[in-house]
Amino acid sequence: MKTFTVSQINRIIKDLIDNEVILEDIIVSGELSSFSITRGIAYFTLKDNETMLACIQFGAKSSFNIGDMVQCRGNIKYYSKTGKLSFNVLTIELCGQGELYKKFIELKEKLTLEGLFDETHKQSLPRFINSIGVVTSKTGAVLQDIKNVSLRRNPNLDIYVYDAQVQGNLAVEQVIEGINYFDNYSDVDVIVVARGGGSIEDLMPFNDEKLARVAYNCNKPIISAVGHETDFSILDFVADLRAPTPSAAAELVTYENRDLIRRVKDIFNTIETNVLNRVQNYNERTNLVISEIEREISDVVNNQTLYINSLLNRYDKLIENKIDNTKYRVDILLNTLDRLNPAKILSSGYSYVTKDEKPIDSNINVGDTIDIRANLVKLKAQVNSKEIL
Repeated sequence: MKTFTVSQINRIIKDLIDNEVILEDIIVSGELSSFSITRGIAYFTLKDNETMLACIQFGAKSSFNIGDMVQCRGNIKYYSKTGKLSFNVLTIELCGQGELYKKFIELKEKLTLEGLFDETHKQSLPRFINSIGVVTSKTGAVLQDIKNVSLRRNPNLDIYVYDAQVQGNLAVEQVIEGINYFDNYSDVDVIVVARGGGSIEDLMPFNDEKLARVAYNCNKPIISAVGHETDFSILDFVADLRAPTPSAAAELVTYENRDLIRRVKDIFNTIETNVLNRVQNYNERTNLVISEIEREISDVVNNQTLYINSLLNRYDKLIENKIDNTKYRVDILLNTLDRLNPAKILSSGYSYVTKDEKPIDSNINVGDTIDIRANLVKLKAQVNSKEIL
């Protein structure tokens, strides 16, 4: 038995393929299950119902969609350094859509008409997420990516995992079981359904109608993190939120500690500013009220003072008039008294004659003794004669 090195075997295979005329300038038709262009080089995969063929085109100028049916002209090449066979494509022509892609479009249109993709039905993520439930393969790199990003940003986040196949015949039922499990698990705030990128065949479990309806009826927010950014599935449209990658989903459900601290500080600063503004407003309003009260009190006091002064002036005038009137009456009485004063009458030459301290009248007789009071003098006299007038 002859022994070969790896290089020798690869060179033999390369020579066999390079010298096979039937593999030169051939046309291969199939369905695109993946397509990407990097720096003018297109990398894609052709498939049929049974197998797949890796393809490469240098100097690619056109882009195609997954699911397109195409005809490619080129040569089969074997790269001995990597031990890989590929179809070097010279030209690509579009000739229709593949069956899987047609089914995807038909289901998408059906569910769109039923309203499963309506934005009004989508739930918002909780403002603060304390725990997430991840439906994915427990052994895949996707789970580690989610854990690494989530715990780096928020070490306090609780991550629960439901181990589910994300490719193959059992994938649909296991992903549905995972969603239902977390929908009834009270400790989970958000459900993340995740898997890495792949061909349209790889992503077919996430284009399942039954899965779409279970996600639509889920009571908790669902984030679809299936495939790469350019990959779309039915679950992406029915989920409450689509993340372009599983790592991006981890960022969506976590607050970075620094962001949270900054946010808390911003909230406290806002509260402090609002409190200070309200206190200042209350102080200004209080000062305005006090000023208004002082002004009103001052106005009342001034008005009452004016009123009291007016009353005092009126009373002063009344008292003054009363005094003047009383003084006038007293003067009249004094004048009257002065005129009727006996002393003043006597000083005018009159005399006051009494008998036995009684005024005399016509009954006085000759010989009676009488008292005569003149100005400043009192006399006693005897009546010598009497004459009736």
